[in-house]
Amino acid sequence: MKLLFIIDNLQFFRDVLRSPVLSKLLSREEVEVVICTTFAEDAIQREFGHARLRARTIRAQAPPLPSTLLYSLAKDVYTVEQPDSSFTQKRLTEAQASGRLGLNTRLFFARCLLAMGLRSRVFTDWAAKFGGDGEFQRIVECECPSLVIYSTMLPGVGEWLKAARQQGVPLALSVASWDNPTSKGPMTVSPDHALVWTPYMKGEMQKFHGTAPERMSDVGVIYFETYFAREKLMDRTAFCASLGIKPECKILHYATGDSTLIRCNQEFIRVLQRLIVGGQLGVPCHLLVRVSPKDVFSLYKEFENLPHVTVQYPKGEGTLYGGHKWLPSADEDYERASTVKNSDVILSVSSSMVLDACCFDVPVINLAYDAGLKAPPWESVERFFAYAHCQPVLEQHATWLVKDDAALLDALKTVLSNPAAKRTERKRLLDLLVGYADGRTSERWVERVLELAKEESAGNPAPADAEAGIYK
Repeated sequence: MKLLFIIDNLQFFRDVLRSPVLSKLLSREEVEVVICTTFAEDAIQREFGHARLRARTIRAQAPPLPSTLLYSLAKDVYTVEQPDSSFTQKRLTEAQASGRLGLNTRLFFARCLLAMGLRSRVFTDWAAKFGGDGEFQRIVECECPSLVIYSTMLPGVGEWLKAARQQGVPLALSVASWDNPTSKGPMTVSPDHALVWTPYMKGEMQKFHGTAPERMSDVGVIYFETYFAREKLMDRTAFCASLGIKPECKILHYATGDSTLIRCNQEFIRVLQRLIVGGQLGVPCHLLVRVSPKDVFSLYKEFENLPHVTVQYPKGEGTLYGGHKWLPSADEDYERASTVKNSDVILSVSSSMVLDACCFDVPVINLAYDAGLKAPPWESVERFFAYAHCQPVLEQHATWLVKDDAALLDALKTVLSNPAAKRTERKRLLDLLVGYADGRTSERWVERVLELAKEESAGNPAPADAEAGIYK
């Protein structure tokens, strides 16, 4: 049995290469693994040398013009079809920012197409008939995999998936992030199977992509697996010693986001540092700024020597740059999990760090204002809280949502004096969006992938879902 992975994004790199997934797969003597990646091939081979593992470098190819035009129509129809999706909300906001008045005309045309019964899936199915990456097709022909497994729901993987589909190889989507079902728009090629986090995500995939429930398996979140083995992580004393933080201090963990999208990251750091230095929180505190891998690391150099502030960059290669030039080191997951575990409160604008915190029952304060900066609506952080994927957080009341400095100070005093506040709400959110908290997600994921590969190899796959769900 041969499995072919397409790894072209950071999250799936972590899920496959920074978890027990590979070791569990390769412990089966009948399993071979081929990794096709846009990351450096040698970065994988030098860590995972194995007789039944091979890595190949691939490069994204532009789709042919007919496919591009059809997918553009699919996006327009999807925008009308799914008005409450994060994809639609972001697209309209971006159009407002750029002054693209032409989008209104395109959406009028899309409404006409939808009224004629032409849904977005019609256009993506037509688009899938054109193109296909020749180089990737040769890899598939040579390797003859039982299953192609990927995680990107954006069109950049389309030519690879078309090539696999043209060779009759089934596709398994492993959803990598909480926002993907609502924020990535129509898929260029529909998967034969999908591995999702929870029943809630199943519902999102069915609603926004028409994926049939019987073609999906909820297995949990590989990324969070180490979070549920807390005893293996650094204790408070060791963690504080590693960063030079006084253990009696409360740790305020500010999780940055991509500064190209969040303009006020640096200003929030200044606000929090002033609150600590001014003694307004009532207890000794230390600000730990953990820089997102997607952020620009150089923007945080100015804070490295401030009193009561520690800047933590994620461990990995390319730490001078961040973003797509960064690759996590083998111990990055351990460091990240230990950081969340030992935080007394996590502050962020709007990110999946809410879920990280819930795994450890750590209170979260969401910063829903621009820290004094003058930002137009399409740049204001308030836009994030309207997105569909953020609604469960708001509906469960699992965090403090603050809209000015005074509310921030009140929320901080509350969580520092009563860490159990909103504990029930955090648990409900954890159950809804993360689901399994047993630390066995990679085991479930591997077992399900092997079952799917065996079913497909035996020629007895479940019925295709091309006409299932909302598209039936």
